[in-house]
Amino acid sequence: MKQLMHILCRERPVGTENNDAVNNYLEVQLDMMNYHLQSLPFTCTVWESSASQLSINDKNFDIIPCPFSEGYTGEGRLVFADTLADLEQTDCTGKVLLLGGGLTQTPLQPKNYPFYFPDEHRLLISLLEQKSPKAVIALTGRHPLCGLEPFPLFEDGNFKIPSAYLGLSFFESLKESAGQHVKLSILSSNVSQNSRQLIATKYGSKKNRKIVLCAHMDSKYHTPGALDNAAGVAVLMETAKKLLPANYSIEIVPFNGEEYFEASGELSYLQYIKEKGDTVDLLINIDSSCHMGAVNAVSFYNFSEQNKELAVKLFQQHPVIKEGIPWYAGDHCAFAFNGTPCVAVTSADLFEGGLFHTHTANDTLNWVDMSLIAPTAEYIAALVHAFDRK
Repeated sequence: MKQLMHILCRERPVGTENNDAVNNYLEVQLDMMNYHLQSLPFTCTVWESSASQLSINDKNFDIIPCPFSEGYTGEGRLVFADTLADLEQTDCTGKVLLLGGGLTQTPLQPKNYPFYFPDEHRLLISLLEQKSPKAVIALTGRHPLCGLEPFPLFEDGNFKIPSAYLGLSFFESLKESAGQHVKLSILSSNVSQNSRQLIATKYGSKKNRKIVLCAHMDSKYHTPGALDNAAGVAVLMETAKKLLPANYSIEIVPFNGEEYFEASGELSYLQYIKEKGDTVDLLINIDSSCHMGAVNAVSFYNFSEQNKELAVKLFQQHPVIKEGIPWYAGDHCAFAFNGTPCVAVTSADLFEGGLFHTHTANDTLNWVDMSLIAPTAEYIAALVHAFDRK
């Protein structure tokens, strides 16, 4: 288990060398467990960046390129907007646009994200593209769903306006600089790479009826991703050792792309089961589990009272598990929104503590309770076998 966690706990965005290494390791381990293995290839974008800067007169500001931003080096007049009304009235063409206030409270969903794209995000992105600034710099605070502060407003390889961000502490001084001539350097570049989505199956008597267990194996850039989601993959792999299919086929899916702006691994898998005509009767997603100082929690989606009673009854034999509140993020959502019965396994203190570390350089093994991995896997295996027998 320690070997797996140390292999996993390093920056591993989709398409990178570390991501490939994790995929290869998981493939070998699942092959040794006698799973039938398949890989779904896809192309992706790998991002690189370095120190970037905004210069106003004799003052320099260190800025952070948004993930997957286009690069930019040049000059222009700085303009500012903090409301949609401001933005609509501002001439941005050929200028450097500074965004703040109500426009930068939450990160924007990628413009082509397949599962969820709020109308207000669509409106803002469309307006920015119409306004055609040379570049966009966002002033942001604490991310509402993780520990990043400041956070990138954009994380989208399909948004072609160069973009960067910096913290709210610079709000007043930069706002006062609106109208001045600035120099800007956003050192950011993207390259196309090949990657893949791994699938491991043990076929049951109901070959095309399946129970799917998943945990995303990729990470954001600049984080080792221990809680998010090396711990989840460790639980997934420990569970995979314990599963003996009888009726339903068992599918182990370490999703490659939950943190990626195009969710390529998930989309590849959804297309795969559609083309095969498979039915997913139960999906169990493990994400951000095993936070130090907490137990784990399960939440239920599209569950009948009978099935929920079956799952809750197992708590008595597995005290490291309790019922948690629904969490409408993660890989289970694409299935839950389509009516599939789903279970999400997370840390019980996800909203009060677990998410604070995620997507940051602080998401290290220090925050993972390794002693929770095996008993959580035992609960999931017991739930799968109980569901298979009913």
